[in-house]
Amino acid sequence: MRWIVRVGVLLAVLILLAVGALALIPSERVAALIASEFQAATGRKLDLSGDLSPRLWPSLGVTTGPVSIANTDWAEGEGPLFRAESLSIDINLSALLGGELRLQGISADQPVINLERSSDGRENWAFAPDGADGAASVPAAATGFTLDRGTITGGSLRFVDRATGRSVLLDDVDATLAIPDYAGAFTLDLQGLSAGKPVSLALSGGVFSAFAAGRVVPLTATLTAGGSTLAFDGRAGMSPLAAEGSLAVDLA
Repeated sequence: MRWIVRVGVLLAVLILLAVGALALIPSERVAALIASEFQAATGRKLDLSGDLSPRLWPSLGVTTGPVSIANTDWAEGEGPLFRAESLSIDINLSALLGGELRLQGISADQPVINLERSSDGRENWAFAPDGADGAASVPAAATGFTLDRGTITGGSLRFVDRATGRSVLLDDVDATLAIPDYAGAFTLDLQGLSAGKPVSLALSGGVFSAFAAGRVVPLTATLTAGGSTLAFDGRAGMSPLAAEGSLAVDLA
């Protein structure tokens, strides 16, 4: 999840800088500038097609046309890492003037996310700036931020692990992520379909800044798939994957 949030914040900052430029130069040149800066920061090509539509009221923001982020060269799966019919980003102007990045909303319409782990352990969601040496990583946000509401509507998620041959396929994904305090609690709610059967996840955690850095934080999660439920209550982290706590499973 952290790579999605950090890449979303990076896009938000780049597009925010472009809002002012839209009044001075054509949107095509603005899109090219955003794509160039994104590739320099992540090593991935960003395609923005269609018009960029800025908003100054009631919040500072922008809506894009179709957008995509390129996959890695070694990925065996077809298609980009991420693509969506449109992105909409809203930023609290008064908070920004006070030196705080407060994202009121980031929404992706009909996104398709293709995640892949290679047989030698490489992950296609690991990023590195152009020309960087060593292991890739997701670029960190320059400052703390908050997100009132991040949403995915009508999305698809594909995860393939080439080392184990396992895959996860989710369709009709609707998800909402809230980070009201960068150093506080966060929540994620997700619904989708797996092989035509409903799947849902309700997750809440503490200290998002620590979780985004890979550290272990308090976390509760309830996963429901078909008639089965798995509930976790304890502590968990993502880098490396670690968890301790109580686990309750009810299998249909």
